[in-house]
Amino acid sequence: MSTGGSRPRIEGSLAPISRRSFIRSAAVAGVGMSALASLAAACSSKTPTTQASGSPVPGGDLVFARTADPSSLDPSPVFDNEAIWTCLNMYECLYSVTPDGQGSQPWLATGSQVSSDQQTWTFKLRSGVKFSDGSPLTAADVKFTLDRSAKGPNGYILASVDDIQAPDASTIVIHTKHPWGPLLGDLSLYSNGILPNDLQGATAKQFFEHPIGTGPFMFDSWQKGQQLKLVKNPHYWQQGKPYLDSVTFTVVPDDNTRVLQLRGNQANVIEFPPFSSVSSLQKTSGLAVDLFPSTWVSYIAMNEKKPQFADVHVRRAINFAIDRASIISSVLFGHGTPANSFFSPSWGFYDKAAFAYPFDVQKAKEELGMSAFPNGFPAEIAVIAGDTVNGAIAQIVQANLKALNIDLTIRSDDLSAHNALLHHFEYDMAPDYYTLDIGDPDENAPWCVDPVRGGTNSLYTNYTNQDVMTWGVEAERTIDPKERAAFYAKMQETVAEEAAFVELYYAPYIYAHQAKVGGWTVYPTGNYHLEDAWLAT
Repeated sequence: MSTGGSRPRIEGSLAPISRRSFIRSAAVAGVGMSALASLAAACSSKTPTTQASGSPVPGGDLVFARTADPSSLDPSPVFDNEAIWTCLNMYECLYSVTPDGQGSQPWLATGSQVSSDQQTWTFKLRSGVKFSDGSPLTAADVKFTLDRSAKGPNGYILASVDDIQAPDASTIVIHTKHPWGPLLGDLSLYSNGILPNDLQGATAKQFFEHPIGTGPFMFDSWQKGQQLKLVKNPHYWQQGKPYLDSVTFTVVPDDNTRVLQLRGNQANVIEFPPFSSVSSLQKTSGLAVDLFPSTWVSYIAMNEKKPQFADVHVRRAINFAIDRASIISSVLFGHGTPANSFFSPSWGFYDKAAFAYPFDVQKAKEELGMSAFPNGFPAEIAVIAGDTVNGAIAQIVQANLKALNIDLTIRSDDLSAHNALLHHFEYDMAPDYYTLDIGDPDENAPWCVDPVRGGTNSLYTNYTNQDVMTWGVEAERTIDPKERAAFYAKMQETVAEEAAFVELYYAPYIYAHQAKVGGWTVYPTGNYHLEDAWLAT
Protein backbone atom coordinates (compact mmCIF):
# COMPACT_ATOMS: atom_id res chain seq x y z
CA MET A 1 0.00 0.00 0.00
CA SER A 2 4.69 0.52 1.33
CA THR A 3 3.41 -0.05 1.84
CA GLY A 4 4.31 -0.22 -0.15
CA GLY A 5 8.83 3.31 -1.30
CA SER A 6 11.20 0.51 -1.80
CA ARG A 7 14.51 -1.26 -1.59
CA PRO A 8 17.74 -0.40 -3.34
CA ARG A 9 18.89 -2.92 -5.90
CA ILE A 10 22.53 -3.30 -4.88
CA GLU A 11 25.09 -5.35 -6.76
CA GLY A 12 27.79 -6.76 -4.49
CA SER A 13 27.18 -4.60 -1.40
CA LEU A 14 24.69 -3.90 1.35
CA ALA A 15 22.95 -0.62 2.01
CA PRO A 16 20.45 0.64 4.59
CA ILE A 17 16.89 0.95 3.40
CA SER A 18 13.84 2.96 4.33
CA ARG A 19 10.90 0.89 3.12
CA ARG A 20 7.52 2.56 3.23
CA SER A 21 5.11 0.98 5.64
CA PHE A 22 1.59 1.94 6.65
CA ILE A 23 2.14 1.04 10.28
CA ARG A 24 5.53 2.71 10.58
CA SER A 25 4.71 5.85 8.64
CA ALA A 26 1.45 6.12 10.54
CA ALA A 27 3.31 5.91 13.82
CA VAL A 28 5.45 8.82 12.74
CA ALA A 29 2.43 10.82 11.62
CA GLY A 30 0.48 10.10 14.77
CA VAL A 31 -2.22 8.12 13.02
CA GLY A 32 -4.60 6.28 15.32
CA MET A 33 -3.76 2.59 15.30
CA SER A 34 -7.39 1.55 15.29
CA ALA A 35 -7.55 2.69 11.68
CA LEU A 36 -4.67 0.43 10.85
CA ALA A 37 -6.26 -2.38 12.79
CA SER A 38 -9.36 -1.99 10.68
CA LEU A 39 -7.28 -2.10 7.53
CA ALA A 40 -5.66 -5.34 8.58
CA ALA A 41 -8.98 -6.61 9.88
CA ALA A 42 -10.73 -6.61 6.58
CA CYS A 43 -8.83 -8.96 4.32
CA SER A 44 -11.25 -9.77 1.56
CA SER A 45 -11.58 -9.86 -2.20
CA LYS A 46 -14.80 -7.90 -1.98
CA THR A 47 -15.28 -4.79 -4.08
CA PRO A 48 -17.59 -1.88 -3.30
CA THR A 49 -21.25 -2.69 -3.72
CA THR A 50 -22.58 0.85 -3.45
CA GLN A 51 -21.48 3.45 -5.98
CA ALA A 52 -23.22 6.03 -8.11
CA SER A 53 -24.66 4.39 -11.21
CA GLY A 54 -25.25 5.77 -14.65
CA SER A 55 -23.03 7.93 -16.81
CA PRO A 56 -20.25 9.98 -15.20
CA VAL A 57 -21.23 13.51 -14.27
CA PRO A 58 -18.69 16.27 -14.96
CA GLY A 59 -17.90 18.84 -12.28
CA GLY A 60 -17.74 18.93 -8.52
CA ASP A 61 -15.09 18.98 -5.81
CA LEU A 62 -14.24 15.65 -4.21
CA VAL A 63 -13.25 16.00 -0.55
CA PHE A 64 -10.92 13.18 0.47
CA ALA A 65 -10.08 12.90 4.19
CA ARG A 66 -6.69 11.26 4.70
CA THR A 67 -4.60 10.47 7.75
CA ALA A 68 -1.60 12.67 6.96
CA ASP A 69 -0.06 15.23 4.65
CA PRO A 70 2.30 14.16 1.87
CA SER A 71 5.95 14.65 2.73
CA SER A 72 6.73 16.25 -0.63
CA LEU A 73 5.39 16.82 -4.14
CA ASP A 74 8.70 15.80 -5.69
CA PRO A 75 8.16 12.21 -6.89
CA SER A 76 11.85 11.31 -6.97
CA PRO A 77 12.62 11.02 -3.23
CA VAL A 78 9.27 10.19 -1.63
CA PHE A 79 8.52 7.04 0.35
CA ASP A 80 5.29 7.85 2.21
CA ASN A 81 2.00 6.69 0.79
CA GLU A 82 0.19 10.03 0.87
CA ALA A 83 2.96 11.59 -1.23
CA ILE A 84 3.09 8.61 -3.59
CA TRP A 85 -0.64 8.59 -4.28
CA THR A 86 -0.80 12.37 -4.65
CA CYS A 87 2.12 12.42 -7.07
CA LEU A 88 0.58 9.70 -9.25
CA ASN A 89 -2.41 11.97 -9.89
CA MET A 90 -0.15 14.87 -10.88
CA TYR A 91 2.68 13.17 -12.77
CA GLU A 92 2.38 10.14 -15.02
CA CYS A 93 4.86 7.47 -16.07
CA LEU A 94 5.62 5.82 -19.39
CA TYR A 95 3.84 2.74 -18.06
CA SER A 96 1.24 2.20 -15.34
CA VAL A 97 0.25 -0.78 -13.24
CA THR A 98 -2.71 -2.78 -14.53
CA PRO A 99 -5.96 -2.70 -12.51
CA ASP A 100 -5.32 -6.20 -11.15
CA GLY A 101 -1.88 -5.10 -9.91
CA GLN A 102 -0.12 -7.95 -11.70
CA GLY A 103 1.25 -6.29 -14.80
CA SER A 104 2.14 -3.08 -16.61
CA GLN A 105 0.24 -1.21 -19.31
CA PRO A 106 1.35 1.58 -21.68
CA TRP A 107 0.50 5.04 -20.40
CA LEU A 108 2.50 8.00 -21.68
CA ALA A 109 4.18 5.53 -24.01
CA THR A 110 2.08 3.68 -26.58
CA GLY A 111 4.14 0.51 -26.27
CA SER A 112 7.65 -0.82 -26.59
CA GLN A 113 9.91 -2.78 -28.91
CA VAL A 114 12.82 -4.89 -27.70
CA SER A 115 15.95 -5.60 -29.72
CA SER A 116 17.04 -9.12 -30.61
CA ASP A 117 19.68 -9.08 -27.84
CA GLN A 118 16.94 -7.90 -25.43
CA GLN A 119 19.06 -5.00 -24.18
CA THR A 120 17.61 -2.10 -26.17
CA TRP A 121 14.05 -0.94 -25.60
CA THR A 122 12.40 1.63 -27.87
CA PHE A 123 9.35 3.56 -26.72
CA LYS A 124 7.09 5.86 -28.72
CA LEU A 125 5.38 8.64 -26.78
CA ARG A 126 1.65 9.09 -26.96
CA SER A 127 0.85 11.97 -29.30
CA GLY A 128 -0.93 15.07 -28.07
CA VAL A 129 0.11 14.78 -24.43
CA LYS A 130 0.66 18.14 -22.77
CA PHE A 131 1.79 19.33 -19.38
CA SER A 132 -0.72 21.22 -17.30
CA ASP A 133 0.73 24.53 -18.52
CA GLY A 134 -0.02 23.56 -22.11
CA SER A 135 3.53 22.74 -23.19
CA PRO A 136 3.93 19.48 -25.16
CA LEU A 137 5.49 16.36 -23.70
CA THR A 138 8.72 15.44 -25.49
CA ALA A 139 11.35 12.74 -25.23
CA ALA A 140 13.70 15.32 -23.71
CA ASP A 141 11.34 15.55 -20.72
CA VAL A 142 11.39 11.78 -20.31
CA LYS A 143 15.17 11.52 -20.54
CA PHE A 144 15.63 14.34 -18.03
CA THR A 145 13.19 12.74 -15.60
CA LEU A 146 14.65 9.26 -15.75
CA ASP A 147 18.22 10.55 -15.47
CA ARG A 148 17.16 12.62 -12.45
CA SER A 149 15.26 9.74 -10.88
CA ALA A 150 18.23 7.39 -11.31
CA LYS A 151 20.29 9.69 -9.08
CA GLY A 152 17.62 9.94 -6.38
CA PRO A 153 16.73 7.83 -3.34
CA ASN A 154 14.56 5.54 -5.49
CA GLY A 155 17.21 5.26 -8.19
CA TYR A 156 17.73 1.55 -7.42
CA ILE A 157 14.71 0.86 -9.63
CA LEU A 158 16.71 1.95 -12.68
CA ALA A 159 19.93 0.17 -11.73
CA SER A 160 19.64 -2.07 -14.80
CA VAL A 161 19.66 0.94 -17.14
CA ASP A 162 22.94 1.66 -18.90
CA ASP A 163 21.94 4.63 -21.06
CA ILE A 164 18.88 6.66 -22.07
CA GLN A 165 18.63 8.40 -25.43
CA ALA A 166 16.08 10.72 -27.03
CA PRO A 167 16.78 10.45 -30.79
CA ASP A 168 13.73 12.55 -31.64
CA ALA A 169 10.92 14.35 -29.87
CA SER A 170 8.65 11.30 -29.69
CA THR A 171 11.13 8.46 -29.16
CA ILE A 172 12.94 7.17 -26.08
CA VAL A 173 15.57 4.45 -26.31
CA ILE A 174 16.69 2.69 -23.14
CA HIS A 175 19.77 0.49 -23.16
CA THR A 176 20.03 -1.99 -20.30
CA LYS A 177 23.18 -3.62 -18.97
CA HIS A 178 21.70 -7.05 -19.66
CA PRO A 179 18.25 -8.42 -20.51
CA TRP A 180 15.85 -7.10 -17.87
CA GLY A 181 12.35 -8.55 -17.47
CA PRO A 182 11.01 -6.05 -14.90
CA LEU A 183 11.77 -2.90 -16.95
CA LEU A 184 8.18 -1.99 -17.79
CA GLY A 185 7.21 -2.36 -14.15
CA ASP A 186 10.24 -0.30 -13.11
CA LEU A 187 9.18 2.52 -15.42
CA SER A 188 5.77 2.62 -13.70
CA LEU A 189 7.22 3.40 -10.25
CA TYR A 190 5.98 6.74 -8.93
CA SER A 191 9.51 8.16 -8.78
CA ASN A 192 9.57 8.02 -12.58
CA GLY A 193 6.60 10.35 -13.02
CA ILE A 194 7.52 12.59 -15.96
CA LEU A 195 8.57 16.17 -15.24
CA PRO A 196 9.40 18.95 -17.73
CA ASN A 197 12.97 19.09 -19.00
CA ASP A 198 15.35 20.84 -16.58
CA LEU A 199 12.32 21.74 -14.43
CA GLN A 200 11.81 24.61 -16.88
CA GLY A 201 14.98 26.27 -15.61
CA ALA A 202 13.78 26.45 -12.01
CA THR A 203 15.46 25.01 -8.95
CA ALA A 204 13.77 21.98 -7.41
CA LYS A 205 12.59 24.13 -4.51
CA GLN A 206 11.07 26.69 -6.87
CA PHE A 207 9.49 24.15 -9.20
CA PHE A 208 7.81 22.01 -6.56
CA GLU A 209 6.24 25.03 -4.91
CA HIS A 210 3.91 25.08 -7.93
CA PRO A 211 4.69 21.95 -9.97
CA ILE A 212 3.29 20.88 -13.32
CA GLY A 213 2.85 17.42 -14.79
CA THR A 214 0.84 15.51 -17.37
CA GLY A 215 -1.54 14.00 -14.81
CA PRO A 216 -5.29 14.55 -14.61
CA PHE A 217 -4.93 17.08 -11.82
CA MET A 218 -2.58 19.98 -11.19
CA PHE A 219 -1.48 21.85 -8.12
CA ASP A 220 -3.70 24.62 -6.76
CA SER A 221 -2.87 25.27 -3.11
CA TRP A 222 -1.40 23.64 -0.03
CA GLN A 223 -2.05 24.59 3.56
CA LYS A 224 0.43 22.21 5.10
CA GLY A 225 -1.02 20.13 7.89
CA GLN A 226 -4.55 21.06 6.82
CA GLN A 227 -5.35 20.47 3.17
CA LEU A 228 -3.93 20.12 -0.33
CA LYS A 229 -6.08 21.09 -3.29
CA LEU A 230 -5.60 19.81 -6.83
CA VAL A 231 -7.66 21.13 -9.75
CA LYS A 232 -8.56 19.72 -13.15
CA ASN A 233 -5.79 19.75 -15.75
CA PRO A 234 -7.46 21.42 -18.76
CA HIS A 235 -4.86 19.90 -21.08
CA TYR A 236 -5.23 16.30 -19.93
CA TRP A 237 -4.76 13.81 -22.76
CA GLN A 238 -7.66 11.49 -21.88
CA GLN A 239 -10.59 13.11 -23.60
CA GLY A 240 -13.37 14.14 -21.22
CA LYS A 241 -11.32 13.37 -18.11
CA PRO A 242 -11.00 14.08 -15.31
CA TYR A 243 -14.67 14.43 -14.52
CA LEU A 244 -14.09 16.29 -11.28
CA ASP A 245 -13.21 19.98 -11.16
CA SER A 246 -11.00 19.45 -8.14
CA VAL A 247 -9.91 17.15 -5.36
CA THR A 248 -9.24 18.48 -1.88
CA PHE A 249 -7.19 16.21 0.37
CA THR A 250 -7.84 17.12 3.97
CA VAL A 251 -5.62 16.02 6.84
CA VAL A 252 -7.72 14.30 9.51
CA PRO A 253 -5.53 12.08 11.72
CA ASP A 254 -8.32 11.07 14.11
CA ASP A 255 -10.22 7.97 12.96
CA ASN A 256 -13.56 8.87 14.46
CA THR A 257 -13.41 12.41 13.14
CA ARG A 258 -13.01 11.11 9.60
CA VAL A 259 -16.05 8.89 10.05
CA LEU A 260 -18.08 11.80 11.43
CA GLN A 261 -17.04 13.93 8.48
CA LEU A 262 -18.16 11.22 6.07
CA ARG A 263 -21.51 10.94 7.82
CA GLY A 264 -21.86 14.71 7.99
CA ASN A 265 -21.18 15.22 4.27
CA GLN A 266 -17.90 17.03 4.99
CA ALA A 267 -15.93 14.30 3.22
CA ASN A 268 -16.82 12.15 0.23
CA VAL A 269 -14.09 9.53 0.70
CA ILE A 270 -12.12 8.60 3.83
CA GLU A 271 -9.07 6.47 4.47
CA PHE A 272 -8.99 3.62 6.96
CA PRO A 273 -12.19 3.91 9.01
CA PRO A 274 -11.82 2.04 12.32
CA PHE A 275 -13.19 -1.48 12.30
CA SER A 276 -15.59 -0.59 15.07
CA SER A 277 -17.41 1.67 12.61
CA VAL A 278 -17.41 -0.62 9.58
CA SER A 279 -20.59 -2.55 10.35
CA SER A 280 -22.46 0.65 11.13
CA LEU A 281 -21.20 2.34 7.98
CA GLN A 282 -22.25 -0.64 5.88
CA LYS A 283 -25.77 -0.33 7.25
CA THR A 284 -25.99 3.42 6.66
CA SER A 285 -27.97 4.47 3.62
CA GLY A 286 -25.88 6.41 1.15
CA LEU A 287 -22.53 5.11 2.42
CA ALA A 288 -20.29 2.17 1.48
CA VAL A 289 -17.19 0.46 2.85
CA ASP A 290 -14.55 -0.60 0.35
CA LEU A 291 -12.37 -3.67 0.93
CA PHE A 292 -9.92 -3.58 -1.95
CA PRO A 293 -7.57 -6.50 -2.73
CA SER A 294 -4.02 -5.43 -1.97
CA THR A 295 -0.38 -6.44 -2.22
CA TRP A 296 -0.07 -6.50 1.58
CA VAL A 297 1.92 -9.37 3.14
CA SER A 298 2.08 -9.68 6.94
CA TYR A 299 4.87 -11.80 8.38
CA ILE A 300 7.10 -12.42 11.41
CA ALA A 301 10.83 -12.03 10.92
CA MET A 302 13.21 -14.35 12.77
CA ASN A 303 16.82 -13.28 13.32
CA GLU A 304 18.96 -16.03 11.80
CA LYS A 305 22.10 -14.48 13.22
CA LYS A 306 20.90 -16.03 16.48
CA PRO A 307 21.66 -19.79 16.66
CA GLN A 308 18.09 -20.72 17.58
CA PHE A 309 16.63 -19.14 14.46
CA ALA A 310 19.45 -20.26 12.21
CA ASP A 311 18.12 -23.78 12.84
CA VAL A 312 15.58 -24.58 10.13
CA HIS A 313 13.78 -27.05 12.43
CA VAL A 314 13.17 -24.27 14.96
CA ARG A 315 11.77 -22.03 12.24
CA ARG A 316 9.50 -24.80 10.98
CA ALA A 317 8.39 -25.62 14.52
CA ILE A 318 7.39 -22.00 15.09
CA ASN A 319 5.51 -21.92 11.80
CA PHE A 320 3.53 -25.04 12.75
CA ALA A 321 2.90 -23.76 16.29
CA ILE A 322 1.31 -20.43 15.37
CA ASP A 323 -2.47 -20.46 15.17
CA ARG A 324 -3.19 -18.20 12.22
CA ALA A 325 -6.92 -18.89 12.50
CA SER A 326 -6.87 -17.45 16.00
CA ILE A 327 -5.04 -14.35 14.78
CA ILE A 328 -7.52 -13.91 11.95
CA SER A 329 -10.46 -14.44 14.29
CA SER A 330 -9.46 -12.35 17.29
CA VAL A 331 -7.21 -9.70 15.75
CA LEU A 332 -8.59 -9.46 12.22
CA PHE A 333 -12.23 -10.09 13.17
CA GLY A 334 -12.51 -13.05 10.82
CA HIS A 335 -11.61 -11.19 7.65
CA GLY A 336 -8.02 -12.35 7.11
CA THR A 337 -6.62 -14.69 4.49
CA PRO A 338 -3.79 -16.98 5.69
CA ALA A 339 -0.53 -16.47 3.82
CA ASN A 340 1.39 -19.30 2.18
CA SER A 341 4.05 -17.32 0.32
CA PHE A 342 6.21 -14.25 0.70
CA PHE A 343 4.42 -13.18 -2.52
CA SER A 344 0.87 -11.86 -2.27
CA PRO A 345 -1.92 -13.30 -4.47
CA SER A 346 -2.13 -9.80 -5.96
CA TRP A 347 1.49 -9.97 -7.16
CA GLY A 348 2.38 -11.25 -10.57
CA PHE A 349 3.86 -14.78 -10.48
CA TYR A 350 2.28 -15.65 -7.10
CA ASP A 351 2.45 -19.43 -6.52
CA LYS A 352 -0.68 -20.73 -4.79
CA ALA A 353 1.00 -24.14 -4.48
CA ALA A 354 3.69 -22.87 -2.10
CA PHE A 355 3.43 -24.74 1.21
CA ALA A 356 1.07 -23.23 3.79
CA TYR A 357 1.90 -24.27 7.36
CA PRO A 358 -1.17 -25.60 9.19
CA PHE A 359 -1.64 -25.15 12.92
CA ASP A 360 -0.25 -28.47 14.15
CA VAL A 361 1.22 -28.53 17.67
CA GLN A 362 2.32 -32.16 17.39
CA LYS A 363 4.17 -31.48 14.16
CA ALA A 364 5.71 -28.40 15.78
CA LYS A 365 7.00 -30.51 18.67
CA GLU A 366 8.43 -33.06 16.26
CA GLU A 367 10.29 -30.36 14.33
CA LEU A 368 11.65 -28.81 17.52
CA GLY A 369 12.76 -32.26 18.63
CA MET A 370 14.91 -32.50 15.50
CA SER A 371 16.56 -29.16 16.28
CA ALA A 372 19.52 -28.31 18.48
CA PHE A 373 17.02 -26.82 20.96
CA PRO A 374 14.56 -29.64 21.69
CA ASN A 375 13.73 -28.32 25.14
CA GLY A 376 12.88 -24.80 24.03
CA PHE A 377 14.57 -21.52 24.87
CA PRO A 378 13.79 -17.95 25.96
CA ALA A 379 13.27 -15.30 23.28
CA GLU A 380 11.81 -11.83 22.66
CA ILE A 381 9.31 -10.59 20.10
CA ALA A 382 9.72 -6.89 19.35
CA VAL A 383 6.83 -4.57 18.42
CA ILE A 384 6.44 -0.84 17.93
CA ALA A 385 4.88 0.94 20.89
CA GLY A 386 1.25 1.78 20.11
CA ASP A 387 0.96 -0.79 17.31
CA THR A 388 -2.16 -2.54 18.56
CA VAL A 389 -2.34 -4.95 15.63
CA ASN A 390 1.11 -6.44 15.99
CA GLY A 391 0.90 -6.12 19.76
CA ALA A 392 -2.15 -8.39 19.74
CA ILE A 393 -0.44 -10.78 17.31
CA ALA A 394 2.58 -10.94 19.63
CA GLN A 395 0.35 -11.96 22.53
CA ILE A 396 -1.17 -14.83 20.54
CA VAL A 397 2.25 -15.98 19.35
CA GLN A 398 3.53 -15.79 22.93
CA ALA A 399 0.73 -18.11 24.06
CA ASN A 400 1.19 -20.46 21.07
CA LEU A 401 4.91 -20.94 21.65
CA LYS A 402 4.42 -22.00 25.26
CA ALA A 403 3.53 -25.43 23.85
CA LEU A 404 7.14 -25.65 22.64
CA ASN A 405 8.59 -24.33 25.90
CA ILE A 406 9.70 -21.21 24.05
CA ASP A 407 9.38 -18.53 26.70
CA LEU A 408 8.56 -15.48 24.60
CA THR A 409 8.80 -12.00 26.12
CA ILE A 410 7.13 -9.06 24.37
CA ARG A 411 9.21 -5.90 24.18
CA SER A 412 7.84 -2.57 22.99
CA ASP A 413 9.97 0.29 21.67
CA ASP A 414 9.36 3.52 19.86
CA LEU A 415 9.70 3.52 16.09
CA SER A 416 13.31 4.66 15.98
CA ALA A 417 14.50 2.20 18.61
CA HIS A 418 12.54 -0.64 17.02
CA ASN A 419 14.08 0.00 13.61
CA ALA A 420 17.52 0.12 15.17
CA LEU A 421 16.95 -3.34 16.68
CA LEU A 422 16.17 -4.77 13.26
CA HIS A 423 18.90 -2.96 11.37
CA HIS A 424 21.55 -4.05 13.87
CA PHE A 425 20.17 -7.60 14.28
CA GLU A 426 19.57 -7.07 17.99
CA TYR A 427 16.16 -8.74 18.03
CA ASP A 428 14.84 -12.32 18.07
CA MET A 429 11.42 -12.10 16.40
CA ALA A 430 9.41 -9.16 15.05
CA PRO A 431 6.08 -8.93 13.18
CA ASP A 432 5.95 -6.59 10.20
CA TYR A 433 4.54 -6.31 6.68
CA TYR A 434 5.35 -4.99 3.23
CA THR A 435 3.53 -3.96 0.05
CA LEU A 436 4.35 -3.69 -3.66
CA ASP A 437 4.22 -0.48 -5.70
CA ILE A 438 4.45 -1.84 -9.25
CA GLY A 439 3.07 -4.71 -11.30
CA ASP A 440 6.26 -6.73 -11.05
CA PRO A 441 7.47 -8.65 -7.97
CA ASP A 442 11.10 -7.75 -8.63
CA GLU A 443 10.62 -4.57 -6.63
CA ASN A 444 10.36 -6.71 -3.49
CA ALA A 445 11.74 -10.19 -4.22
CA PRO A 446 15.47 -9.40 -3.74
CA TRP A 447 14.56 -7.11 -0.85
CA CYS A 448 12.90 -10.08 0.86
CA VAL A 449 15.29 -12.96 0.19
CA ASP A 450 18.57 -11.74 -1.30
CA PRO A 451 20.97 -10.70 1.49
CA VAL A 452 23.52 -9.35 -0.99
CA ARG A 453 21.54 -7.36 -3.54
CA GLY A 454 18.34 -6.59 -1.69
CA GLY A 455 19.64 -3.93 0.67
CA THR A 456 17.96 -5.29 3.83
CA ASN A 457 19.81 -8.58 4.37
CA SER A 458 16.58 -10.48 3.65
CA LEU A 459 14.24 -8.28 5.68
CA TYR A 460 16.90 -8.13 8.41
CA THR A 461 16.65 -11.89 8.97
CA ASN A 462 20.00 -12.91 7.43
CA TYR A 463 18.17 -15.67 5.53
CA THR A 464 20.52 -16.95 2.84
CA ASN A 465 20.03 -19.55 0.14
CA GLN A 466 22.29 -19.31 -2.88
CA ASP A 467 19.80 -21.12 -5.14
CA VAL A 468 17.06 -18.65 -4.22
CA MET A 469 19.40 -15.75 -4.95
CA THR A 470 20.38 -17.26 -8.31
CA TRP A 471 16.76 -17.87 -9.32
CA GLY A 472 15.98 -14.26 -8.45
CA VAL A 473 18.72 -13.01 -10.76
CA GLU A 474 17.57 -15.36 -13.53
CA ALA A 475 13.97 -14.15 -13.14
CA GLU A 476 15.17 -10.56 -13.50
CA ARG A 477 17.29 -11.28 -16.56
CA THR A 478 14.56 -13.18 -18.37
CA ILE A 479 11.98 -11.50 -20.59
CA ASP A 480 9.63 -14.44 -21.18
CA PRO A 481 6.83 -14.46 -18.53
CA LYS A 482 6.55 -18.27 -18.43
CA GLU A 483 10.24 -18.66 -17.72
CA ARG A 484 10.10 -15.94 -15.07
CA ALA A 485 7.11 -17.68 -13.45
CA ALA A 486 9.10 -20.91 -13.15
CA PHE A 487 11.97 -19.17 -11.39
CA TYR A 488 9.65 -17.32 -9.01
CA ALA A 489 7.74 -20.54 -8.22
CA LYS A 490 10.97 -22.27 -7.19
CA MET A 491 11.85 -19.28 -5.01
CA GLN A 492 8.49 -19.30 -3.23
CA GLU A 493 8.47 -23.06 -2.68
CA THR A 494 12.01 -23.08 -1.27
CA VAL A 495 11.46 -20.09 1.00
CA ALA A 496 8.33 -21.75 2.37
CA GLU A 497 10.07 -25.09 2.84
CA GLU A 498 12.92 -23.44 4.73
CA ALA A 499 10.50 -21.31 6.78
CA ALA A 500 12.48 -18.14 6.13
CA PHE A 501 9.61 -16.19 7.72
CA VAL A 502 6.37 -16.86 9.49
CA GLU A 503 3.97 -15.84 6.75
CA LEU A 504 0.82 -14.71 8.54
CA TYR A 505 -1.89 -13.19 6.37
CA TYR A 506 -2.81 -11.06 3.36
CA ALA A 507 -4.81 -7.89 4.06
CA PRO A 508 -6.84 -5.43 1.98
CA TYR A 509 -6.98 -1.65 1.78
CA ILE A 510 -10.06 -0.28 3.52
CA TYR A 511 -11.85 2.94 2.61
CA ALA A 512 -15.36 4.31 2.96
CA HIS A 513 -17.20 6.65 0.64
CA GLN A 514 -20.53 8.24 -0.07
CA ALA A 515 -22.71 6.40 -2.55
CA LYS A 516 -22.79 9.46 -4.80
CA VAL A 517 -19.12 8.83 -5.61
CA GLY A 518 -18.76 6.92 -8.88
CA GLY A 519 -15.75 5.45 -10.63
CA TRP A 520 -13.85 5.10 -7.36
CA THR A 521 -11.41 2.23 -6.91
CA VAL A 522 -8.04 1.48 -5.33
CA TYR A 523 -5.55 -0.69 -7.17
CA PRO A 524 -3.77 -3.54 -5.34
CA THR A 525 -0.64 -1.37 -5.32
CA GLY A 526 -2.55 1.22 -3.26
CA ASN A 527 -2.78 3.97 -5.87
CA TYR A 528 -6.00 5.41 -7.26
CA HIS A 529 -6.83 6.93 -10.67
CA LEU A 530 -8.92 9.91 -9.68
CA GLU A 531 -9.46 10.88 -13.32
CA ASP A 532 -12.10 8.13 -13.32
CA ALA A 533 -13.93 9.35 -10.21
CA TRP A 534 -17.05 11.49 -10.34
CA LEU A 535 -19.82 12.85 -8.12
CA ALA A 536 -23.50 12.30 -8.83
CA THR A 537 -25.67 15.36 -8.41
